Amino acid sequence: TIMKQFILLAFLTVFTSNVFAQDDLAKKATKITNEMTEVLSLNEEEKAKVYEIQLNRFQEVVSIREKYKDDAETRKPELKKVYKRLFGKLKKALGKANMQQWADYKREIGRE
Repeated sequence: TIMKQFILLAFLTVFTSNVFAQDDLAKKATKITNEMTEVLSLNEEEKAKVYEIQLNRFQEVVSIREKYKDDAETRKPELKKVYKRLFGKLKKALGKANMQQWADYKREIGRE
C-alpha cells in the first residue's frame, strides 16, 4: 500500500542521512588526523589514537548541537567543554611537546 511505501521511504531516508552524516564525520576526523600525523610525525599507534579522539569529538559536537539547537546559552558552554576535553585527551595520547608543536603550527597558519 501507499502508506507502507511512504513509511519505508521515510525510514530509508533517515537511515541514509545518518550513514552520510557518520561518513562526513569520519572524513573530518581522517583529514585532521592526517594533518596532525604529517606535522607531528606520528607513528601508526599515535595516528590511530588521534583518529579515535577526533571522531568522538565530532560525534559529540553533533550530538550537542542537536540536543541544544534552540538553546545557544547552554550549547556554547557544552561545546567549550568538548574542546577542553579534546586538548586533554590529545595531550595524554601525544605528550605535552607534541601539543605545543601543534599549537605553534596552528598559530603559524592562522588557525587557532
